[in-house]
Amino acid sequence: MKAFGLTDVGLKRSVNQDAFHIDDVFRLYLVADGMGGHKAGDLASRMALKAICDFIEQENRWKEDDSITDEEMLRLEEEMCRNAVQYANLVIYEKANESAEYHGMGTTIVMLKMINGHAVIAHVGDSRIYRIQDEDIFQLTKDHSRVQELIDQDKISAEEAEKYPLKNVITRALGGAPTVDVDTMVIPLGRSDVFVLCTDGLSGVLSREEILELIVSNPGDPEESCRRLVQRTLDCGAPDNVTVIVGDTRAYNGGEPTNPPNGPTPSEHDEKGAFRKFIDRWFRG
Repeated sequence: MKAFGLTDVGLKRSVNQDAFHIDDVFRLYLVADGMGGHKAGDLASRMALKAICDFIEQENRWKEDDSITDEEMLRLEEEMCRNAVQYANLVIYEKANESAEYHGMGTTIVMLKMINGHAVIAHVGDSRIYRIQDEDIFQLTKDHSRVQELIDQDKISAEEAEKYPLKNVITRALGGAPTVDVDTMVIPLGRSDVFVLCTDGLSGVLSREEILELIVSNPGDPEESCRRLVQRTLDCGAPDNVTVIVGDTRAYNGGEPTNPPNGPTPSEHDEKGAFRKFIDRWFRG
């Protein structure tokens, strides 16, 4: 998948608390929207990305069992992605409790990882992942927000939600407690998929139809799609930080590069001890 990411502070904020990460080796794509004080929110989003990347790197180094079936591998990948987000949550939670300066820090996260012709998705908060397929757009993630709960309870309509006063109140984020529920899914890739990962600074301004329009006009060009999405958001006032990654499988055949990058080579000095203790303690009993 060919991917590109872009972030902008927007027109109303003085600090950009968003962050994104693209790793073509692990085929890993992350977007985070930090919250808290200016310093704390910015730190939380960057800590989340680093913690997840560290976890994924360590876990991938120890996958050497050729007897694992494709079905089992997908299950393990989904579990690994969920555990990576939970690990990031704990790292941020512990940092938030170090001093009053970081109290209340947190971040949303959306995570997309490609493997064996499938996309593994994990998320917490109201940052989103959209999938565009056959010139139609689908929201793959469901916001962890107060307004989404009201929609699910049929107390307000989707149209009323757009003007709801508590629209930006989220019900789940990384860093608020020692553990967090992580929503995950695994979906097969198509031959013409485009994935859009974004913070609510973009999805709260642009409609799905606008996102779709800007994407389908740039087949195989995620960089131009990102630039147009951010610029359209800025043209509409951009009251918040704006961050987006566009991953376009239309640049390749069947959703995967013809010659994907080789996997990373483990370093000679693998500092696995503390990391494996964490895994054993929190995820493997």
